[in-house]
Amino acid sequence: MLDLAADRRRLWCFDIAGDGKAELDEEFAGLPGDALPDKQVAKDWRALFSSRLNLAWLPAGSVFLRVAQFPKCDRTELLAMVELALEKISPLPIAQIVWTVEPVPTRTAVPSEMQTVIVLIAPRNEVEKFLGTLESRSFLADRLEVPLLHQVLATKAEGDGAWVYPGSGADAHSCLVAWWYGGELRSLTLAKLTAPENWQRELGEVLTKSAWAGELEGWLTSAPRFRLVSAPEDQEVWLRVLRDMSDSAVDVTKPCEPVALATLSAQRAVRGESLANLLPAEFTTRYRQQFVDSVWMRGLGALVAVYVVGVAVFFALLWQAQTQKHDVEQRVANLSGSYTNALVTRARIGVLQEQIALKYAAIESLKAVSAKLPEGMQLTDFAFQRGKRVSLRGLVPADQISKLTEYSAALQSATLNGAPLFKSVSAPSSQGGGANQFNWSLSCELRGPEIE
Repeated sequence: MLDLAADRRRLWCFDIAGDGKAELDEEFAGLPGDALPDKQVAKDWRALFSSRLNLAWLPAGSVFLRVAQFPKCDRTELLAMVELALEKISPLPIAQIVWTVEPVPTRTAVPSEMQTVIVLIAPRNEVEKFLGTLESRSFLADRLEVPLLHQVLATKAEGDGAWVYPGSGADAHSCLVAWWYGGELRSLTLAKLTAPENWQRELGEVLTKSAWAGELEGWLTSAPRFRLVSAPEDQEVWLRVLRDMSDSAVDVTKPCEPVALATLSAQRAVRGESLANLLPAEFTTRYRQQFVDSVWMRGLGALVAVYVVGVAVFFALLWQAQTQKHDVEQRVANLSGSYTNALVTRARIGVLQEQIALKYAAIESLKAVSAKLPEGMQLTDFAFQRGKRVSLRGLVPADQISKLTEYSAALQSATLNGAPLFKSVSAPSSQGGGANQFNWSLSCELRGPEIE
């Protein structure tokens, strides 16, 4: 709730309970030119999930108040009837005003087919100028209200008479007079006064005209009794003015404090009890579109920011990976010479180990072949092939040809370190060699990697 006047700036922030009750959260006061707290008045994406209502009070000097009676009906029909009667009610051409209505609860038990409404009329140029001032402060109003309206409706009007509401501060030279008769609000007059020494005369003229109008309309049935609704510091001046115009006593009551009036205004707006809103429809549409556009732009901005951060993180990780790769490549380059030399050395060692293994296998094979050779047989040829196969050739007397089979079996059973030396031994073959001798041959395949 914002109260922006020529001599002050007040802002109240309320928390709204589930039943529509308003509780004051924060209050800010200052000079008219002071900036408004952006956190409290600006609407952002959070308003999509937590509704926020911005209310502003239009200065009383920019508003005309009229009381009228219409048949009881719903709001749509009421607005249509008021619009038809605007030419008689409005002090300005219809094209140059902004207007709204506020039904007044009846305070009489007598049933009636009529309802009393307060018609609020404001010059369009004054409203647009005030809204422009609010926009320059980044305050986009959802409702534009008149505090005097809530002050009148909050007053307990008991009995008949005229309730006088003097202005204060920048509105000190204005005075609202509300006439209650028969439990109904009959008239509202906002008087514009000049110097204090002229208040009695000027206010007297206003009251006299209102009384004459009441007599003509038939609702003024007795001499008016004045009730002063004023702050204590202003009561002395206004009591002197009213007492000079009336023979009866003047009742004095205190008005609602500004914070209490703001609380009442907020509660009535949230609960839908107040229909009076002087904010033009085109401003409501424009403000809503601005809010939607701002949410979209902020969302896109956040998306772009996330994208930029993501790209920055990607390039940072890429740079780190490239740095690590370069370091590894540098280390590989530094170790490549040593690595190549190690491979060459390893290959040489492998060749030497293979040669040693072949020599060892050949020696063990020759040893086993020689040891198992039966007496009388001759070994003429020993061939070690591809490190796996041993080929044997020799001579055997004709009468000892049977020893070939024994020799083959003996080689099959030859062992080395407890394991068979040969994987397989082929069957011996023989052919005549002359002089009662036979040529024989056989082959053996070595077993196990320890030999190879």
